[in-house]
Amino acid sequence: MARTSKTDKVLGLIGAEKAPPTPAANPVLKAPEREAVPQVFVKSDTGTQFVNIAFLLINEQLGSIMERFRCCTCDECIAAVTEEALKNLPTRIVRVKRVSDAEAADRAAAGMRSESIRVITKAVMLIKTNPRH
Repeated sequence: MARTSKTDKVLGLIGAEKAPPTPAANPVLKAPEREAVPQVFVKSDTGTQFVNIAFLLINEQLGSIMERFRCCTCDECIAAVTEEALKNLPTRIVRVKRVSDAEAADRAAAGMRSESIRVITKAVMLIKTNPRH
């Protein structure tokens, strides 16, 4: 199966080896550390982790969409757009324990990618016209 940009992120969550790093698709934002955002990447006592695919897709695409529409990229605007997009994207939590689970997470992300672009674009335009600062 082909590896997508989500494969390495999900493999990193479960501690499996990953391919050499590729240039970030989103230079403005970085994926959060799992300790920094426990409500998004939740690890259970059994070693199983639960990954919010919607949040990963937003994090992957947000910077480039905000730049494309020349939206302010301050922390407050990034947070507002992320909040608005998370409200409108369906939550998709994937259980990850093994490498095969990481590929399932990739498939889930691929199915949501076009919807997430639409929702993020709508959120960016909303915040651009009504900034919170």
